[in-house]
Amino acid sequence: MNPAAKFRDYDARARSRIIAATTGRPGRLGLLWRILVRVAVFLARRSWGFTRACGTWAVKHPGVPVVGLVLAFLWHGALVLAEWPGDRSTGPLLLLVASMSPGLLLGLWAALFPWHYRRRTNAWAIRRSWVKTAQACGLHRLERDGTVTVSRLRKVLHGRGSVTLRIQTFEGQTLDTIRRAAPALTTAYSAHGYDTVQVTPRILDLVLFTSARLAPRSAGLPNPDKITTNAVPVGRTRSGDECRLVIQGRHTFVVGASGSGKGSVLWSVVGGLAPAVHAGLVRLWGVDLKKGLEIETGRALFGQVAYSAEDAVRVLRALLAVIDERGAAMRGVSRLHVPAAGDPLHVLIVDELSDLMAYAEPDTRREAERLMSKILTQGRALGVVVLSCGQNPRQEAVGGTRSLYTQRIALRLDSETETVMVLEGLAPLGPAHTINRNDPGTAYLVTEDGTPVLVRFDYWSDDLIRATALHYAAPTDAAAAPLLDAPAAPRSGMDAAEAWARAGGRLAVVANPDDMPTDADVPEDNPAPRPRKPRAPRKPRAPRAPRAARPAAAPASEED
Repeated sequence: MNPAAKFRDYDARARSRIIAATTGRPGRLGLLWRILVRVAVFLARRSWGFTRACGTWAVKHPGVPVVGLVLAFLWHGALVLAEWPGDRSTGPLLLLVASMSPGLLLGLWAALFPWHYRRRTNAWAIRRSWVKTAQACGLHRLERDGTVTVSRLRKVLHGRGSVTLRIQTFEGQTLDTIRRAAPALTTAYSAHGYDTVQVTPRILDLVLFTSARLAPRSAGLPNPDKITTNAVPVGRTRSGDECRLVIQGRHTFVVGASGSGKGSVLWSVVGGLAPAVHAGLVRLWGVDLKKGLEIETGRALFGQVAYSAEDAVRVLRALLAVIDERGAAMRGVSRLHVPAAGDPLHVLIVDELSDLMAYAEPDTRREAERLMSKILTQGRALGVVVLSCGQNPRQEAVGGTRSLYTQRIALRLDSETETVMVLEGLAPLGPAHTINRNDPGTAYLVTEDGTPVLVRFDYWSDDLIRATALHYAAPTDAAAAPLLDAPAAPRSGMDAAEAWARAGGRLAVVANPDDMPTDADVPEDNPAPRPRKPRAPRKPRAPRAPRAARPAAAPASEED
């Protein structure tokens, strides 16, 4: 056995024995022991808070306790020399306690209300240093009389994992000046990130985040009572609030380096939509060019899937046919599709977009880019949305469709250049290239107000994905082209879960391939590219006729 592994095994056994001998004891004795341990820890923490608060005050104000100690000592000495009858220690001791009373009060405050004490002392420290910090960060103006005008700090508010500075501009200053100084203020107060929120035309909230990393969290089986097609819960923000990702009416582009957690984003969306899929309000389409390793785990949730570039083109054609048919039905009736049973929201999930847009055969690549561009430009109002995942945000890797996505998620990226490609002008607010490699599923999501927010997406295990697929399988495994000229029949009346179970946990790569549209089924306004005929070889050129020789010039005469 490896020595390191042997040491880890011994350390694990030692911890198990300690836990079993202390907090892991069963019965009443174990319960009593756990209560005693918790009480001891509680008292130790509160005692440390009391001592620290008193010591901090004494260090900052050394004169008061020193004077009190000297006066108490002199008083006690005078009483002793004068041989004063009675108690000679109570008076000096009370004088010493009175001189230390501010520190003792702060200690009691820290021991009884530790969170409130920390927040108030932190706010006082920020207010005391604000003038100096604001001047150093450029939030001041030198007047003609030599005085300095500084932006006013109105409030210091504390939240979960953040501190908010409410700053008011002075005359002649704009909110953009405070936004430009936000990175310097973040560094000055040792924060891990910032956000800006405009309160009024003259007041801006600068949110400083006190935590650099978000704790991981595993997802659970979706709640069948929470059926939604608009926005689904996908994780937690840095403040601890639930993060909801808008799906309906948004095309989402997820970009992240290898191992950054794109699977967490994909299955958070699919799992959040699972109850709606089972209810017939959402239909999922899948394109997984990693040989189906991702989507096949939850195959029962999807209608049609494709695991190769050629099958992906066929799926895209069928989805575009759905858009054309739905557009003809909605023309003059409604401008925005509302999901309903029998008329669902179609969600296309594409994993490894670069394999389709950059690394496929040239004809397949051109056709896929054409179809994807049409779906992205026409599908939003018609109830067809796309969620694409890729590792490379460059134009040559995703084709000309990168600018057509209306919502972007930046997982950990390899360079600042890639962050700018994904978030564009918001890159300084969402440095995705600085995300820790040990935090998969952490990403910057641009919210509805246009500001990037750090989010940790929930982790979905393979067992949870399979359980979700069996509980919330698609109601019928009809082909994804029910609006075409030849509607497809269900597969022997079985739902997707039953078919998935009978097939041994595997289904065909493309569901009902006979029902997939061929080149003859594609509408005339979207013709497939015709194969080019080989160009005939050119005939050899006839040799040119030789040029006539020029006559030799006559020799010049001596007279000339």
